[in-house]
Amino acid sequence: MHFNVATLLQEPLGSRREGRFEDEPLRVPEAGWSGVASGEVRLLRSVRGVLVQARLTTAPLVECARCLEPFRQPLRLAIDEEFVAPRDPEDDALRGADGDAIDADDFLVDERQHLDLSEAVRQYEQTAIPLQPICRPDCAGLCPACGRNRDRAPCGCADADEPGPWEALAALGERLRTAGGNAEQDHGATEA
Repeated sequence: MHFNVATLLQEPLGSRREGRFEDEPLRVPEAGWSGVASGEVRLLRSVRGVLVQARLTTAPLVECARCLEPFRQPLRLAIDEEFVAPRDPEDDALRGADGDAIDADDFLVDERQHLDLSEAVRQYEQTAIPLQPICRPDCAGLCPACGRNRDRAPCGCADADEPGPWEALAALGERLRTAGGNAEQDHGATEA
């Protein structure tokens, strides 16, 4: 998503542009990422470049934490970032002199005075994806016994035979108790 900000950078501080976009393709080839976004954007001329305020929606492809099937996760993103112009628009001096340095984390306006919002959208999207995305609230997930996706078809495994989340740990504790035999006589010490 590219914006030509050459004219905006020549205008007084506080000048702005607004726009809407629908199903705009985004790409960050270095990260192997691509996406599509819709929403609105406001570009505001700032001291160092352009302040971008965007409210948009994306739907990255993620994997369900229960059934492991891929699905589109709808996300709403609110981006507020300043894109720094490498040259000062007032005097065309290269930034970096007189303490006006560009930080490594700054988003940049390129040399042709174009602003690409793709990397900012990628970063915001990655932080907005839930840690355990679920394809739908009633997802039944995978059967712990046979591994079949229970959303597609029942697997035939009896639910009563499914081990509880602590059953494996309880079985290990029981094995340690029976194998140790005299562990309680040793004042609770176990052999490694």
